[in-house]
Amino acid sequence: MALLPAHLQSLGAGLGWKGFCGDLLASLGQRAYGGAAEAFFYESVLLWGLILQGGLGYTLLFLSLVLPEALRGGLGTLLRASSALLALSLAAFYLASRLLGLPLPTPYGLAWGGRAAWDPLGGFLALWELLVFWAFLRR
Repeated sequence: MALLPAHLQSLGAGLGWKGFCGDLLASLGQRAYGGAAEAFFYESVLLWGLILQGGLGYTLLFLSLVLPEALRGGLGTLLRASSALLALSLAAFYLASRLLGLPLPTPYGLAWGGRAAWDPLGGFLALWELLVFWAFLRR
């Protein structure tokens, strides 16, 4: 469950759709003001979160297949708790960036960014992240 958002974002970007990370390929490297700066910041945070979530997901999958007894101890609890917290953080960041806008770093200090645009795939992935959080809580 935790691996699906990273793969759907990649598929959406490959097909030219916006996804959880927004229109990432079109805005990579654009740091100009007037909307592009906050889009780049929001997309970067979400993309790095998906990369971290994919890494945690593959680690959990690998350990469950190769060394399942390792997941019964403290390491398994830590990995599951980290995955749950990351899923909740990604969903909260996505919703906050779409509803409120967030502070973002600029060369002059922090500035309040505008709201990012909604997209169907991103909304689906935000709901999926909440489902991943709930699944890790239920264990």
